[in-house]
Amino acid sequence: MNEKEKQQMENLEEQTNILFKIGNKLEQRISTLEKVLESHAKCIGEMRVKELSELTPDEFAKQVRFK
Repeated sequence: MNEKEKQQMENLEEQTNILFKIGNKLEQRISTLEKVLESHAKCIGEMRVKELSELTPDEFAKQVRFK
């Protein structure tokens, strides 16, 4: 392997490492966002149940639409 080919291989390895680091950071951020979304969905669901439980039966029937 000549010097130019060695330099190209080193550059390729460096770029590959950079891409792996970016991929890992994105994976961590997606995981965090999934946890936050799950938590928010749970809170919204609990708020919705509490809100519906405070309604009269007629108000409840208007809020809940069965398809």
